[in-house]
Amino acid sequence: MQLTKEQRIFIVVNFLDSISIHHVQKLFQEHFPERNSPSKVTIWKNVRKYKTEGTSLNLNKGRSGRKSTERAPENVEIVHQALLAIPDISSRKNGLGKSKSTFNRIVKLELKWHPYKMHVRYKLLDTDLPQRLNFAQWILQTNDRLIEDIVIGDEAAFHLNGKVNSHNVRRYAPKNNPPDFNYDVEISREKVSIWMGLCGNECLLGPFFTTTI
Repeated sequence: MQLTKEQRIFIVVNFLDSISIHHVQKLFQEHFPERNSPSKVTIWKNVRKYKTEGTSLNLNKGRSGRKSTERAPENVEIVHQALLAIPDISSRKNGLGKSKSTFNRIVKLELKWHPYKMHVRYKLLDTDLPQRLNFAQWILQTNDRLIEDIVIGDEAAFHLNGKVNSHNVRRYAPKNNPPDFNYDVEISREKVSIWMGLCGNECLLGPFFTTTI
């Protein structure tokens, strides 16, 4: 972290007053407790710059270094057209000759687009809606203690077929305007499932393993 203007002036003034680096470090720590004291080299460089140039401030800030061309208008337009043509393009293998970091900077900082995650939904069958309605009506007719007797469970399924991993799939779209990006799948019959449950008395059930082929 670079020294601020106030901190640079503080170093020079106190060094010229005391001619002691250790004294400057001590005073700096007391005056700026939120950051560590500068090293001996840093203090000496600031003092030497003041003596030779009349200032210890960084006059090149914002003007030094090579001007970046990676986000030039023509490059931004190339990425924009690629996103319009292939919304789920890979940032790493974008085929545009752009590095992943350059591609992501253009998408985020210039185009203001965002990579949205695909949502996996279970495909509803014709028989699902009546079953859900019957279950909801049954819940409304039960007593208030039902919740205390319910076992809350969760499961993880390891599929044996080529099911899509939604964590690795993204689709780009303007920020705050997510696309209709879903993947409907039928419940797989080839899988190994692990189930655990939590009872009302805080007891755990399981884990239980089941195989469906």
